[in-house]
Amino acid sequence: MGDARCAWCGAVLPDSAGAGRRYRHAGHRQAARRARRHRSKAEAARRTLVTVGSTLLTQVERELAGTAAGDGRAPEEAGHCVAVARIPPLTDHLVRRAVPADRQAGAGRPQTGRAPGISGEAARARFTRRDTFAGPPGPGDVPPR
Repeated sequence: MGDARCAWCGAVLPDSAGAGRRYRHAGHRQAARRARRHRSKAEAARRTLVTVGSTLLTQVERELAGTAAGDGRAPEEAGHCVAVARIPPLTDHLVRRAVPADRQAGAGRPQTGRAPGISGEAARARFTRRDTFAGPPGPGDVPPR
């Protein structure tokens, strides 16, 4: 059995390990379990993020297409600027979905704050409120136009 290796660290398992043993010790087994759980949560969060991102992209495209086509709204001199001005709240919504996805994947506060240009402490304060979005997207998850 000298060929058997720990599934976590790759170290050779002792000959007395037994036929079904996969890890050197319980700490490695627990670390592997935590890593699997993180990957599972991260995958679910990633799917939700992709769904919300595509929904928001569709909404932005609809907004710009409606401005270009003159969809019956009152004509505005700066219609394209009005449509583009609606994009920041949509991206803020997407960032609020991305942060929990990154946190579930194991990213720390400094990493989640780096992209929006804020400190880790500011990211903790901003993105750990009770109103931070969680769970699958629902009909009310897209900000109103």
